[in-house]
Amino acid sequence: MNKTAKRLNRDATNQAIAYAYKAYLMAFENKLKIQQAEALVILAEGYLYNDIYELALEYGFNALEIYKGKGTVEQIGSTYTVLGWTYYDVGNAELSLKYHTMAYNLYKKAGYEEKASVSLNGIGLTYQLMNEFKKAAEYFNQVLVLAKKFNKEQLISAAYNNLGISSNNASDYKQAIRYFQLALKHSTRELLSLAEIQNQMSYSFVRLGRYQEAEVSLNKAFGYIEKSTSNSKKENLLDYYKIFSQLYQVRGDYKHAYEYIQKYNSVKEDLLSQNKINALLTLTMKRETQEKEQQIKELNLEKSLKSYQRNTLAIIVVLLIIIGFLLFNKLRSRQKKNAELSEMKQQLLSNKLEFNHSELKNYSMYMTHKNEVISNFIEELIVLEKGGGLDLIPRLHKLINKFRYDMNSEKYIEDFNLQIETKYQDFFYNLQQKFPKLTQNERRLCAQIRLNLSIKEIASLNNISDKSVEMARYRLRKHFGLSTNDSLNDFLKAF
Repeated sequence: MNKTAKRLNRDATNQAIAYAYKAYLMAFENKLKIQQAEALVILAEGYLYNDIYELALEYGFNALEIYKGKGTVEQIGSTYTVLGWTYYDVGNAELSLKYHTMAYNLYKKAGYEEKASVSLNGIGLTYQLMNEFKKAAEYFNQVLVLAKKFNKEQLISAAYNNLGISSNNASDYKQAIRYFQLALKHSTRELLSLAEIQNQMSYSFVRLGRYQEAEVSLNKAFGYIEKSTSNSKKENLLDYYKIFSQLYQVRGDYKHAYEYIQKYNSVKEDLLSQNKINALLTLTMKRETQEKEQQIKELNLEKSLKSYQRNTLAIIVVLLIIIGFLLFNKLRSRQKKNAELSEMKQQLLSNKLEFNHSELKNYSMYMTHKNEVISNFIEELIVLEKGGGLDLIPRLHKLINKFRYDMNSEKYIEDFNLQIETKYQDFFYNLQQKFPKLTQNERRLCAQIRLNLSIKEIASLNNISDKSVEMARYRLRKHFGLSTNDSLNDFLKAF
């Protein structure tokens, strides 16, 4: 039923309305929302053709309400277009431009160029209604490009016709006639389109003083109007009466000019009475009020939602701060405990190292003292040997040999060095990594210097002279690249 109503709408509008009503009732009973909206759009178009604008507007808005929830881009766009033409027919250019532009933007965004071209044509006609003919022509040229691209003869014809109207209003009547001839060439022989082209071309002939050609065009236009069964032919009849009145006027036949202008006013009054305009404005204001109320409700709902979101966010932030504070305290407590434990370990290690250091130093002092005692004892024995009798010589000689053997401190020195290497493994490893060319004796000397042993103690420990120790220290400083102001002992402690 919807398809049948749509097909009948332009030429048998009342039948189309009847079918659309039946389709709407069936869709309503079966809760078929989309089919309801389709029927409503057909009803809106039907009442638009019948010039019952308040019903056209009401049904159009009702369809749009359904489509906005469940409709496709094409369905929403076609409803915008119906609303745009409704406002166009009552001369409300502002609202007409609004809805035609909304349809165009919707189609363009969805990539429907062919449908967008139809909306561009509506925008151009609205600018004509606003007497902005130059701007209107820009849109018609765009329509012409797209119409040729998609080979839409009817739209090509309409674009040329509209360009002709713009040329008429720019007083370029010859160019207007060329456009109207092109419009006829691409015409699909739709009766009311032919009537409109002939009406507009007759106006060009009148302005050029070609009155006989103007009358021929007007007669052709009237013939097409009479053959049409569409209720929308009243608009073409208006143009016919108006231009014929102008033709009689320029010919000086004021009686017939007055007669035709009276016919024009009669049709116009029937087409668009003041009561219809007021009803339409009332309905528009009502619809806009409802839309504003809905927007206010949505804004209040959005405001409540934002308030709830802000409160929820505030609670979450507070909880995060509390959790973060607790975690921070726990982490700080753990770090404090770790620091205390580390400090205890460091203290134990420091005490151990200090103990080892002290132990090794005491051991070295012990060996130094022992060596001195033995050396002194041997010296005394040598004196006795030199001053004793004959029977004493064998025993003293044996005793001296024994003490000389004991004086050989290599065993003690080796034991001492092993002790140092065991206690200071990290020191020797780090020193070896940094200076791999150091000899074993040089490394041991470094350890003894690190123990803060004096030159005399080192000389005694190694059974060498003080001067030899000083030379060994000098070679180490040179090897390490130290200046005279650098402390060798501090340098070695870094290892």
